Amino acid sequence: MIKKLLFDATALIEGQNKNFNRSGIYWVADNILRQFILNKKYDITLLVPTYNFLKKININKNYKSEFKYISFYNKQICKANINYLNNKILKTYNVIKICYYILKISINWLYIKLSYTFKNKINNFNIFFSPMYAVPEEIINNPAVISFQLLHDCIPNVFPDLYPFIDSRHWYINLTENLNKKTIYFCNSNCTKNDFLRFFPDKIEKNRMYVTPIASANNFFPNYDKALLYKKIKNYTSKLTNNAHYIFSLCTLEPRKNLLFTIKCFIEFIKKHRIDNIYFLLGGGHFPGFIEQFRDKLSCFLEYQDKIIMLGYVNDEDLNIFYSNSMFFVYLSQYEGFGIPPLEAMCAGTPVICSNNSSLPEVVGDAAITIEYNSEEQCINAFEKLYFNNEIRNEYINKGLERSKLFSWKKTFDIMSDIIIKTMNDNG
Repeated sequence: MIKKLLFDATALIEGQNKNFNRSGIYWVADNILRQFILNKKYDITLLVPTYNFLKKININKNYKSEFKYISFYNKQICKANINYLNNKILKTYNVIKICYYILKISINWLYIKLSYTFKNKINNFNIFFSPMYAVPEEIINNPAVISFQLLHDCIPNVFPDLYPFIDSRHWYINLTENLNKKTIYFCNSNCTKNDFLRFFPDKIEKNRMYVTPIASANNFFPNYDKALLYKKIKNYTSKLTNNAHYIFSLCTLEPRKNLLFTIKCFIEFIKKHRIDNIYFLLGGGHFPGFIEQFRDKLSCFLEYQDKIIMLGYVNDEDLNIFYSNSMFFVYLSQYEGFGIPPLEAMCAGTPVICSNNSSLPEVVGDAAITIEYNSEEQCINAFEKLYFNNEIRNEYINKGLERSKLFSWKKTFDIMSDIIIKTMNDNG
């Protein structure tokens, strides 16, 4: 029997541009959709946040499919926008701003009106799947549709002080407000599952939560072609000479990613051993104002700033060669729901140093050097092991390659699909 699936494509629409906004969640949504496409049991329709012809054409092109679409305006987000704009009006005497806010409020009320047509459209489906955003209340309250959602992390609850900008309009707040006991939840790690049960014990059911480990974003593999590396790297920097070594890290600029500490440890390491022919390459977004943070908080930064190369956003097709040819990959995050970059590095044949907290031990097992995220001594010691000892480096390369075989999108999808089909059968 063909399952009529409505797939929330919001994350795919938002991540179409190849820039630093294309996050790990985009790749999760991308790979899961590709698995659904390969499985002939599912007839797929995409749910998109607004009607955007060009973006939908791009999706069809990317997946070599002719999808059916339903456009959707999220009532909860619209109502949050209206409340936010009303508060803005109360705080200003600027007539132009007030008129602008009223216009935006009117548009959001229009979106709410348009959202009611969604109720009639969803009766044609028996499955709803969201790789990121909250399940719409129309889906939750429709007994004919079984909803499934992938949960990534509870980081804004774990570190509330790091996210003062999150308000009622934010997708994460919308997600947590719409947690419910009807939806089946897939969790990317045991850590994520336990976090949601800890922070939202009255909103969800433990027996409706399933751990479904995810996989690397793209097809990463060992590629030690130095000529290709130096050809690619010229597109990002002119600092790295053809015989230089480098350490690689890839992450956003969030404080929990611990970049300042990681750079400090790198500087202390090269100072201690008087190493001149090694660089720290950092990819994962633009860095406005970030150099100033280094200068303000790291007294030794100016002396060693030439050793730290900010690559910015690294193109999808270039990441593999950057991973493979680094002496090792460093990821000292304070907390992760899953942690895709260390897995990608292992796939690419690179030794990994990462934190020993949250979900990261679930990902790397004993195939990486795991340390306390804030221990300078442990970090420098890990650097020394991998820099000075090729035997240890090769040991972790081989362990990482074996460990990475445990993760694949087919395995992820098979777990999800088995649960979807079993749930539908149990519900008649």
